[in-house]
Amino acid sequence: MTCSYSKEFSSVGFTDVENVFIYEYLPISSGNAVKVYLYGLFLCNNKDFDQPIENVAETLKMTVDEIIDCFKYWEEFGLVSIVSKNPLSIQYLPVRSAYSGGKPRKFKAEKYTEFSKSLQALLPNRMIGTGEYTEYYSIMENYGIKPEAMLMIVKYCTDRKGKDISYRYISKVAKDFGNRGIVTVEKVEKELSSYILRTSEIEKILKALSLKRQPEIEDLNLFKKWTQELHFEVESIIFAASALKKGSINKLDEFLLELYSIKCFSKEEISAYMQEKKKIYELAIRINKALCIYMDVIDTVIDTYTAKWLSYGFIDQTLLFVASHCFKIGKNTLQYMDELLETLRNRGCIDLSSVGDYFDSIKKTDEFIAKLLLTAGVNRRPNPWDRENLTTWKSWNFSEEMILEAAKLSAGKTSPIAYMNGILSKWKNSGIYTLSAVTETPIATANSQEEYNREYEKRRRIALSKAQSNLEKAMSINGFSDIYSKLNSIEKDLAFAELYSNTDALKALEKEKEELNAKLRLTLAQAGLTPEDLSPKYRCEKCQDTGYVGTKRCDCFSKPE
Repeated sequence: MTCSYSKEFSSVGFTDVENVFIYEYLPISSGNAVKVYLYGLFLCNNKDFDQPIENVAETLKMTVDEIIDCFKYWEEFGLVSIVSKNPLSIQYLPVRSAYSGGKPRKFKAEKYTEFSKSLQALLPNRMIGTGEYTEYYSIMENYGIKPEAMLMIVKYCTDRKGKDISYRYISKVAKDFGNRGIVTVEKVEKELSSYILRTSEIEKILKALSLKRQPEIEDLNLFKKWTQELHFEVESIIFAASALKKGSINKLDEFLLELYSIKCFSKEEISAYMQEKKKIYELAIRINKALCIYMDVIDTVIDTYTAKWLSYGFIDQTLLFVASHCFKIGKNTLQYMDELLETLRNRGCIDLSSVGDYFDSIKKTDEFIAKLLLTAGVNRRPNPWDRENLTTWKSWNFSEEMILEAAKLSAGKTSPIAYMNGILSKWKNSGIYTLSAVTETPIATANSQEEYNREYEKRRRIALSKAQSNLEKAMSINGFSDIYSKLNSIEKDLAFAELYSNTDALKALEKEKEELNAKLRLTLAQAGLTPEDLSPKYRCEKCQDTGYVGTKRCDCFSKPE
């Protein structure tokens, strides 16, 4: 059941007001403040009339800000508590508990009677509200600003901004003075005199920034910082401002701090720095164009990449050449280019000639690998794994001629590259490094080789089938698929990191791989499996040696009978 008063019933009801409010608070408060307090009290007693603050403002013929200021005023006296500002929620407190028997706490109106009259005279175009008076009283109490000094601050603000100036601006300036200990008439007068003396210089700075406004006290504070703390001459500040062309006073402050950090103080030093910065800016844009990418904020690119590359000793032409190379191979990102430049730097390839030689060697390597793959009957492009294999084979002291011979012998096999690895490994262990030695020492007779191939293919199929069955079983385990996919992906990243000698990335990837393998073992254990069970294995019946298809063969099995 819900019961409520009708509007007619409520209109003939009563709203109780404690007498102490009428005796002590009403005489010292403005009409708007009293009106807001009473209407809020009325709403407390008549919940049916609760309404948005906009409706209350319309009813009381006041603005929302004025109502909020009035409640702040009563909160200062402890008569209400602002529980929430959005939406506005006010809690009324007992007047007796806020009143201690003497005068109402917080500000004593009589203390600021003369100040209030003088303040209103300085702002004749509008009536000063209770909230605004309270703000000024609070500032004077908190910062110890004398009323006469506060009036000087208000007059300064009206002279700069006009009679209709916002009290929030006055409050901001007054707090700035208070924070700096400028609280007496003498100190305020001295500060304003100093400001007036510097006004013409500040105006020149604002003009250089294309700012069409009058100097403000905050500008003077920054001006003092630039000249007294950073030790810039006025001419240098104006020159720096003109270099920005269009900007804010805060942007100029950031720029002067930047100049100070690199100890550029004179016009000549600033000019040289600006020219160099412009060159770097233009270079960053050209590099992005060469990579065929677009960046909204070039400054970030300069700070993260371009400036670092130049500090390594790379010149414009070299950087643009590398960018063009990255685009051609489909790796057109700043991150990849950064990794490639780190590799070049570690190899001592800094100038254009040495970088070109490095890329030529990579190109020649890929051309040889392409020939090798074609010889082995593999129809695809070279990849990092191929380059890694070639590096390994050459480290075994095999010539390209011998490697191609192994490719010929591997043609037609199920896994030609793996078969090549087996042949070259066999040659290495047997000390065979020339074509003539290969001819003189055949690996196997035709019959035994044919028998070997049949047996190997048979065992390979069995091993693959078993591995596939184990993999399907593993895939049914919750979480296995995600770990397995990440491990496969990380192998490619490791190949690239190792190829380009990216030590940091290599360490991070190896650590991640180790963690993933640990998770994989725990996950597989749920089904009684191990990671080894997922790889195609075979076992030699003669020596019981276990290996993996395509990577290892026992000696006794590969020897002819």
